[in-house]
Amino acid sequence: MDKSIRRNEICIIGLPRCDFVFSSTRTCFIAYGFQESTLEMTILRRVIEEKGIQPVEAGGALSPAQSAFCAKICSKIITAQFCAVLLNNEESEGREVPNANVNMEYGLMLGFNKYIIPFQRASQKLPFNVAGLDTIKYTNTDFEQLAARVVEQAIRETQQETPSQFSPDQILQVFLLAKKALVAPINTEGDLNFYQMGAPLDFKMLMDFSGLNLMYFGNFTALRPEVILWRAKLLIEILNDRRASLDMRVRVGLGTEAQAILINDILARLQIWLIVTTNEDKISVKQGLHASPYHVEVFSIDDVKSELEKLDKLGA
Repeated sequence: MDKSIRRNEICIIGLPRCDFVFSSTRTCFIAYGFQESTLEMTILRRVIEEKGIQPVEAGGALSPAQSAFCAKICSKIITAQFCAVLLNNEESEGREVPNANVNMEYGLMLGFNKYIIPFQRASQKLPFNVAGLDTIKYTNTDFEQLAARVVEQAIRETQQETPSQFSPDQILQVFLLAKKALVAPINTEGDLNFYQMGAPLDFKMLMDFSGLNLMYFGNFTALRPEVILWRAKLLIEILNDRRASLDMRVRVGLGTEAQAILINDILARLQIWLIVTTNEDKISVKQGLHASPYHVEVFSIDDVKSELEKLDKLGA
């Protein structure tokens, strides 16, 4: 396994396993009080996005069928490239009170030894247990300037080694092109119907160079193998049910027999492509999907690197 990959092996809330990979996404997890730091968050999100990093926060996404704490907070902190925290106090009965949720998330960041950018308004005081930690004190006039400087420093100091000079999005694009796959356009109602079967599970639609064969593509490097299997198996169930309903759709007038034959032919040739983190995950996921009625391809991060290294040698 690549030495740069470090997985969190023990779940802190006692779930069976964790296995999320530290710093595996180009994101910054931000902990903040929803009421106390509205203006700062508007500025901080923009500053981070301008540097090519995706800002992530606990309330920013739905996570059906998963532990909310695990999916929205803990895993996002683990997989983030770096973190930021706005330690602004709440007003309660005329007194300043630390935000309990923010400080809990700050504690997780410290416990996971993350690179953290802590901010607090210059007029406020830190709780005694974190008062000794270096914190950026700011005012409304200098927050944006300070944030831009420390975010740039955080990116520089947490930059992960990549297999080439490409950005993460470009890496995937080049990898898919090497595998003779393109992102499928969504131009017709039929295209949209195929796309919508996989979209709720975070699958994208690809097609081969001929445009005749479709692939559902999931980049799931931040997920545990069992969660990836759950998503893939649910997609397979959706596809199977759609194929099984084709005759009924023709009988009730929702389509013609010719359309049903075409859709069934497309679904019969459809493939599922998955990107996972490690070679161990690849083996586990492939074993779990060995009985799939659809052709399944599972790639690890090592596979992506290897494919790009081949391209680099060809271009040398």
